[in-house]
Amino acid sequence: MKAAILVAALVSVCAAACGTPVVGVPVPVQVAVTPAPTTSTTVVAVPAAPQTVYVQQPPVYVAPADTAEARTVVAYYDAINRRDFSTAWSLGGSRIAGGGGYTKYVNGFATTSWDTVTVTDVRGSTVSVVLSALQADGTTRTFSGTYTVSGGVIAGSHMTRTK
Repeated sequence: MKAAILVAALVSVCAAACGTPVVGVPVPVQVAVTPAPTTSTTVVAVPAAPQTVYVQQPPVYVAPADTAEARTVVAYYDAINRRDFSTAWSLGGSRIAGGGGYTKYVNGFATTSWDTVTVTDVRGSTVSVVLSALQADGTTRTFSGTYTVSGGVIAGSHMTRTK
């Protein structure tokens, strides 16, 4: 039996070397079986949605002239939007608060979510603006007027509510 297998193997090798197909001679064949790819499922925890969603609008500051006075007014509203009231206070909030002190000044912004200031004109130390104040209830209050800037701080203001 071993001799028959050996003869069949030799005939197969010779036939393969010569390129002649061998018909009718059984040749043992090894078949490699590759296992199917393994898949796995991983459970990933998804964080719960927040209970309250705040949509913060990006600041819009439009300045026709890039002056120190305009930059002071913009920095003032930037501080308010960041809720950095001590910086806003030092940039002139203390001079335009109208009395009542720092706490009353800060409380005055309790219902304001975001301020957008547009600088419309700069003439010397006077900066003209249009202010849009988004309120926590979704309404918007609009103001226009001027700020007087002296020595890098707001020294005075005259603002009127337009809407």
